[in-house]
Amino acid sequence: MSRPSTSLVRTLLARPVSGLRARQAPLRSFTTTYIARDEPVKVPVALISKVRSARPGTPLTLARSALAASNNDVPTALEWIAKQTAESGAKKAEKLAGREAQEGVVAVAVLADGTGGVGVRASLVEMRCETDFVARTDEFRELAEGIARSLAFFAEPTAEGGLVKHDVKADALLHTPVVPAPHKVDPTATAVDSPPETVKTSLAQIVSRLGENIHLSRASSISLNPSAPGSATFLASSYLHASKTPADAAATGVQSGALGGLLIARLAEGGDVDKTEVKGLLRALARQVVAMPTTSVRAAAASAPVESGEPSTALYEQSLITLAPSPKFEFEAGSKVGDVLKKWSEVRGVQGQGLEVVELARWELGAADEGEAA
Repeated sequence: MSRPSTSLVRTLLARPVSGLRARQAPLRSFTTTYIARDEPVKVPVALISKVRSARPGTPLTLARSALAASNNDVPTALEWIAKQTAESGAKKAEKLAGREAQEGVVAVAVLADGTGGVGVRASLVEMRCETDFVARTDEFRELAEGIARSLAFFAEPTAEGGLVKHDVKADALLHTPVVPAPHKVDPTATAVDSPPETVKTSLAQIVSRLGENIHLSRASSISLNPSAPGSATFLASSYLHASKTPADAAATGVQSGALGGLLIARLAEGGDVDKTEVKGLLRALARQVVAMPTTSVRAAAASAPVESGEPSTALYEQSLITLAPSPKFEFEAGSKVGDVLKKWSEVRGVQGQGLEVVELARWELGAADEGEAA
């Protein structure tokens, strides 16, 4: 087949093609756009450990998020966690506030019993929750004991020198720092500047974690300065029934249970007094306060007479059932507490009023309306 001539090709190309529509493909333009993205902050494991050491119980994910949000600055991360936890706990506490909370513990703290030359520092706290399951957890118990320890530690001496009832919703109490138990303090830990855990923030955290209505029901404390030379000495003693506190922790003077008692006594100067014997006697009297339905030291003058067979609610009118006679101190078994104290003071040569109980408190879980002192 012969090839077409050059002139024919030119003629055909110059003519329009019948029945065909000329198509023009649109031109597509492509541009390259750089989208700036923040590189994720790399959080060192060592800093996570540091945060969790400063705030025990902090979840690993929360510690990592806090450090990432604060560009790995530990103090800022701790503040971030405190704020997030407080907000979360406050919202949850508001939702749960209407639930009934009849379980919990009574915590008693005696940080100074008057024998060490620093006066008396003591307190009582009742903290409630919804279930016995939560009440039996170490976290719940330790917080109740921590608040009691703090109220005793920060208690201010008063002119009256008696138990001071605290408003559990007052800012003064809610913003009190919580003093940790000695065995919870790691002496090797590196100091980190972090906001102190207060009663308010600690309650918010435990509500957020355990998901129950948890709150303080009542709280009282007492603070007495050291006695001046030649004057009477104030002493304190306590006792817990069904204590939930391990022995090593209770040795610090703070423990909790279902029923607690606190007793304040005054010992006049003079006589042959063994401090160990005095502490044992007061311990027996504190146990008596808890064992018997005791509401006062002495019977009021206008009080109704006790029915036959019914124990008196006044300590001095009760038969002493928590201390047995011994060769060191003999007394008639079944004697009234008031008579036993009088005889002990005479035998030991203590002048004036001798050894006398000046105040007591017996707190039973749920026995008083919320916010009322027993």
